[in-house]
Amino acid sequence: MEGSKKKRVLTAWYQKLPLSTKIIILVCLAVMLPIGIGLAISAREIQKQSYGQQMYALNQGFEQVSQAVEDKMSRLHSISTMLAVDDMVNLNLRLSGDEEELPKQLASFERIDSYAYGMEMVFESSNIWFYIDERSPVVNDNSGRYRSLNVAQQTEWYGKLMDNNGTPTWVSFKEDKYDTSEAYVAITRGLWDQEDYSRYIGVLAVSLDRDLLEDRMIGAVEGQTIYLETAQGDLLASSREDDEFPRIAAGQRHGNDNAFQEISLDGETSLVRSRLLDQTNVYLVSVVPKRALLQTTNIANTGIVVWYFAVCLLILGVFFPLTRSVTRGLQLLKAQMMVMQDGVLQKIETREDSSDEIGQLIRRYNGMTDKVSELMQEQYDLGQEKIRMELKALQSQINPHFLYNTLDMINWMAQKNETDNIRSVVQSMSSFYRLTLSRGQDIVTIGDEVKLCEAYMEIQNRRYRGRILYEAEVDGEILEYQIPKITLQPFLENAVVHGINEKEDARGVVILNGWLEDGRITLSVTDDGKGIAPGGQEKSGSGSHYGMKNIEKRLELFYGEKIPVQIESSSGVGTCIIINIPAWKQD
Repeated sequence: MEGSKKKRVLTAWYQKLPLSTKIIILVCLAVMLPIGIGLAISAREIQKQSYGQQMYALNQGFEQVSQAVEDKMSRLHSISTMLAVDDMVNLNLRLSGDEEELPKQLASFERIDSYAYGMEMVFESSNIWFYIDERSPVVNDNSGRYRSLNVAQQTEWYGKLMDNNGTPTWVSFKEDKYDTSEAYVAITRGLWDQEDYSRYIGVLAVSLDRDLLEDRMIGAVEGQTIYLETAQGDLLASSREDDEFPRIAAGQRHGNDNAFQEISLDGETSLVRSRLLDQTNVYLVSVVPKRALLQTTNIANTGIVVWYFAVCLLILGVFFPLTRSVTRGLQLLKAQMMVMQDGVLQKIETREDSSDEIGQLIRRYNGMTDKVSELMQEQYDLGQEKIRMELKALQSQINPHFLYNTLDMINWMAQKNETDNIRSVVQSMSSFYRLTLSRGQDIVTIGDEVKLCEAYMEIQNRRYRGRILYEAEVDGEILEYQIPKITLQPFLENAVVHGINEKEDARGVVILNGWLEDGRITLSVTDDGKGIAPGGQEKSGSGSHYGMKNIEKRLELFYGEKIPVQIESSSGVGTCIIINIPAWKQD
């Protein structure tokens, strides 16, 4: 059930995607995904093979370094053993004092020196030093072979030798009195009188330049550290220039590791291998951070990833223009159809030589647009004609009404023999109808409508013997805007007939106002007539007087929006009729 729901959600999401996005997704699934899977499998296999090859190289390198270092140290150990057990050396190093004369002693030491020199030549790059009693005639500052035992006793390495009871001890030192510029790795041992083992006659040190030993400790990968240390953990030499590097604990060393093992060292995974060198009691240790081993593989994988993205970009670079060429026409068609919903019709610009299915569809759409535009124009023309006919019909309902009332007034004046008034009324009526006819136009300017209102009120003033005062306060900026003719006259008529004439004295003021505000024009007719009694507003509300509904209908037809006639009235105070119309004029 849950899986089916997720499937429906995924299907709905996919269906909502744009066509161009769907095409790109299909390209990714059909082309890029298989390529990516293939490259991922290849990268994994390459990483596996590369890791195996590097591990093989590490182990082979460790074997070679171990062999070279062990060979060098074994030679030093052999020299040390041969000198320590040699009877001539032991006999001549004994301080006989009064037993031998000085020339004989010097000759003895010369024989030892020659023998030691021969050893140094055979076992190249080694140095043989004897630390004996400084009373010996050969111990002095100019001698390099025979050195003061008292000086040695002040060094750190001598303390380590004594802690080992004078047995062969490997040390690293730099504090020798006779040479402070070089660092050495040496095997040291105490020399005892072979005739009296309780008698201590000196110390033998067979040394090698530390640099010569470290030159053989070459790592197979960058970041690898190889170092020599004693069983007690004293560092003898390393492939690093400084001595500050991660070292494994004594419990993690093994006598003869067959391969590198993974351990956690200083918070990161490292590969470690150690070996106890033969006859030395010295461990050779190699430490490689795993990240350094994987760096080469990572570089190769990075190259594969870069190559993959380059291929993807190339594919997208080819497919994007193709996709855009396919979807552009559809997008234009979609956008135009959405605009069509708002009543806007226009053709889609496209290449004339586009003969594919989309191009044919657009051409059919353009043809349909032309046809719909023709039909809409015909419908619009018919609608406009209908509106004009309705306006004329409504207009024809107002003009006779006013004409009948005016003729009744002239008849009444004729009965009274008021010739001057009849002449004035006829002139005003002539002006009124000249403005009403408006050369056959149903739409006039507000300025002409105001003049029509003045002609009408002149006729009413004659009729009611000057009892009605008329004022027009219309802003000049709205006079050029247009309005259906005879819109305001019915308001004036209602103000006179239903407002002022119903007062006891039948006297009053009618004011026409007009102004522009926020792109719309407000027109109002105000009188100080009888007004509408409380409760009668609904009965005599908007459009209830004669011609009000007629005016509302004409305004709606002309402006295309509903424009109600608002009535504000108070009994005994007066009435105000208001309309608010768009500011419109024909260019």
